[in-house]
Amino acid sequence: MKKRGFVWLCMCGAAWVLSGCGHAATQRTVVEDFTPIIDNDGADPWILQTDDVYYYTKTTGNNLTLWRSEQLTDVAAGEEKVIWEMPVDLENIWAPELHFIEGQWIVYFAANKPSETHRMYALINDQADPYSGEWVLKAVDGMDDTFAIDGTVLTLGDTNYFIWSGWPGYENVAQNIYIAAMTSLTSVQGEKQLISAPEYAWEMKQTPLINEAPQVIIKENTVNLVYSGSGSWDNDYALGLLTMATDADPLVKDNWQKETEPIFQQTDAVFGPGHNGFAKSKDGTEDWLIYHAARWDHSGWARSIRLQSFTWDEAGKLVIDQPLGDGETQTLPVGEPSRLRLAAKDAVATGDLTTIADETALTKQIVSGFESTNDRLTFQAKIDQTGDYTVIAYVKSPDYLTLSAPIQFNMGNKEEVQTLLVPPSQYYQPIQVRFSLVEGSEEIILSSEIGVDTVQVDRLEIIQIDEE
Repeated sequence: MKKRGFVWLCMCGAAWVLSGCGHAATQRTVVEDFTPIIDNDGADPWILQTDDVYYYTKTTGNNLTLWRSEQLTDVAAGEEKVIWEMPVDLENIWAPELHFIEGQWIVYFAANKPSETHRMYALINDQADPYSGEWVLKAVDGMDDTFAIDGTVLTLGDTNYFIWSGWPGYENVAQNIYIAAMTSLTSVQGEKQLISAPEYAWEMKQTPLINEAPQVIIKENTVNLVYSGSGSWDNDYALGLLTMATDADPLVKDNWQKETEPIFQQTDAVFGPGHNGFAKSKDGTEDWLIYHAARWDHSGWARSIRLQSFTWDEAGKLVIDQPLGDGETQTLPVGEPSRLRLAAKDAVATGDLTTIADETALTKQIVSGFESTNDRLTFQAKIDQTGDYTVIAYVKSPDYLTLSAPIQFNMGNKEEVQTLLVPPSQYYQPIQVRFSLVEGSEEIILSSEIGVDTVQVDRLEIIQIDEE
């Protein structure tokens, strides 16, 4: 296990010069919790966990991108690699999933050819490291020639089953969840078998009717199939649950028991939660749900990615509380390092920045401004161990409903400055980078690349992920 140190933070008021911060002013705010938003822009999240790292992917539209990190909570800031660029004869990549099956890496995803609807595809890589080697494209053979998305794999004993969302015919009336046995990693056999169709009121809020995004997780002798119902473009999008005994035949619809109500749905603060994946803590004792939700009330397909823990009942059925609000905290996954939290109100503000109250912020007081490139917010950190760190600023724009594009916002230290995008959102959301920080005094500076638009900063968090 790698040794991890702490960051000593010197948060000086505007009347202090940075070099004048003494020991009495040094504060050490170590926290063991985090707020649920882990990626400020994206949909259809997926996590694959290995012995060493977490792999993360999401819908990017025109390529397949992976991120990897030793920590679950900062995986969106991990090492990034585009593993495959979409060729000209395909369009609209949706919902990629990275699997490791039978000694091979495989990514299942949906895409369409021009003037056609979506079909399922797979990329195969037989290298030990998915960040190396060649990815080979194949269609998923044996499926009927109708709309199909959101493919995933259920393994029971020696048999793999492919599960996906698709149309019963050629008209966009309803999306159902189907299953078929797999004869290889890229082929299925036999007719598709229906296991879920929209039938309850909560699944039928919009048209076309939707059951999609099936994901499976097994607990003891119970298969849990979590899916998303109603339209992903509105607040009613929610998670439903099918369960089945592990010794039953998954191709038989009657072997699946379907909950009549959603297990995870909108609140007065979180809208349209759905299309989930699963992960565990490093020691395997905790279960985590990763999912997307709207960036504001009725934001449609403008979504961010969230993380929340869940538990099980005595029968091995998944149990999850209502979605956490963006300002609610939860305990870090077991095995993840503590993080240090600095309130923006305690940093050094220059230019026309102002400190105002905001009850929606975690710290309740935030710094607002950045309409000029001369506005800067400086956090002084005294690093007691050289190493690699994830630095996260939690920011938003109060004008999210009128923004036509993300705001370009800078985060830097004395070695480098990175320009990040702040998408429109009603929530304080993370913008995050990885910096190599050197033992001694470090400044972390936030500023606007262009100015004009207002940005509000709640806090900064720093996590040591490695040491030299």
